[in-house]
Amino acid sequence: MARHAVAAVLLHTTHAALFSKEPEAPLIARTGDGYTTTGYGVDVSFPMHNAIRKGTWGSEMYDEFINGCGSKYNLRSCRSNEESRMAMDRDQIPRQRNFTELGFAKIKAPKAVYDTARAFWDLHRKTQTSEAWPPGNTYVNHWIADSTMCSFEDRRSQPLGFKSKDIIWDAAKPILEAWTGQTLKPTSLYGIRSYFRGAILATHVDRLPLVTSAIINVDQDVEEDWPIEVVGHDGIAYNVTLKPGEMALYESHTVLHGRPFPLKGNFYANVFVHFIPVDPKDHSQNHPDIDFGWTSRARNDKRDPAKAEATRQKMASYPQPPPHAVSVANARRAVVESDAKRSGVPARGPLPVTEKRQRGPSPSDARTVFKRRTTIEPGHQQVKGEDFGHDSEKTGSRVSIHEAAAVGDLDALQAGIEADPSSVNAPDDNLWTPLHEAARAGSLETVEFLVEHGANLGDTVLTGASALHIARTFKHLQVIAFLDTLGAPDVADQEL
Repeated sequence: MARHAVAAVLLHTTHAALFSKEPEAPLIARTGDGYTTTGYGVDVSFPMHNAIRKGTWGSEMYDEFINGCGSKYNLRSCRSNEESRMAMDRDQIPRQRNFTELGFAKIKAPKAVYDTARAFWDLHRKTQTSEAWPPGNTYVNHWIADSTMCSFEDRRSQPLGFKSKDIIWDAAKPILEAWTGQTLKPTSLYGIRSYFRGAILATHVDRLPLVTSAIINVDQDVEEDWPIEVVGHDGIAYNVTLKPGEMALYESHTVLHGRPFPLKGNFYANVFVHFIPVDPKDHSQNHPDIDFGWTSRARNDKRDPAKAEATRQKMASYPQPPPHAVSVANARRAVVESDAKRSGVPARGPLPVTEKRQRGPSPSDARTVFKRRTTIEPGHQQVKGEDFGHDSEKTGSRVSIHEAAAVGDLDALQAGIEADPSSVNAPDDNLWTPLHEAARAGSLETVEFLVEHGANLGDTVLTGASALHIARTFKHLQVIAFLDTLGAPDVADQEL
């Protein structure tokens, strides 16, 4: 941060550093187009990969943060959530492809995006509701400063809400496609999130399938700029300051991002828009270089040097993205074209009706999709005629390991795990693992079996929930008690 001088030049962690013991080149302080930096890297302003060195200004601020959580909740639960966050930061980033050179950019938002979001905000800001962060969750210091959501999906805001959502998605998509050079499909857009005085957002990467993302500042009332701190692909921490109508583009699956310094002001309101690249050869599928199996791969890489080397070589084989300046110029050109084509979005009142777009399953569909299987191909999941992939190849039978966990079929689970030990943590297309299914079903025996065979307690589903939180939702007391004694994180559905 510009507010703090960092005397020592710190080393950063890149893809190669996680697979090699060779020393990294020192970071170089520099400034750029829309961002500033003093040249430090990870684990300085906030713990990202590991704990901060004691006695530094970052350590002092973080101690206040984590102790605040501990004074409100159970410190053990707070630290457990922090360990899960840092483990994801360490392990997900070096196993995903980057589609831009630096990983972020700052540009002016297209008018169709900002004007639409602002019109909705002006009309419906009073419908904001508090976000239900669970006890011990540390992504936002909600024990001091609550966050609220002005949802596009709130029934009180219809039909304007859903129309606004479609317009923003449609207008943001070509900008991010121009920036990354990839064809994208939407994954997440809930509404306008507001932070309030004293708020801190822990530095993190987003869960898949949140990959190619944008933050649009809609409104703010601040006494001092509240920049988002991002760690670019070069390992350097940058500050990006947004004013209303400005937009930060970032690869949220590999770029660490957060706001580690408390908000000095009354409020700060943003829209978060998320997409995922699709397979260039089949736009109905996710891009093959987005690795949803990174948790198992990370574990195997740590156990087997040969697998770690294979991962390193795979990452090195990816095409080099265009220079940062070229990508940013492409995005800005797309904004100019968008504004030129814009037919006029009124500042208030009803918005134009856009053509209805095919989307993936709703949250309710996502959680029951495994029940709606067809015989077209073994294990394929279909909702309303759309195929969402399969997960039964792991077992080699018509009963997937997810179904076996859901119904408590221990014989089928045993057979599936013996055939492929990594299947115990296999995510479906909605990131539900067998442990999530067992937690929802409430079978303590099944949950214990999966944990004994290496189930990850910290994995979260597409909507953000952990196994412990799913068990709490369905009031399965024995499962709750068992997972709680293991220190499992309690993470609720959320957008980060």
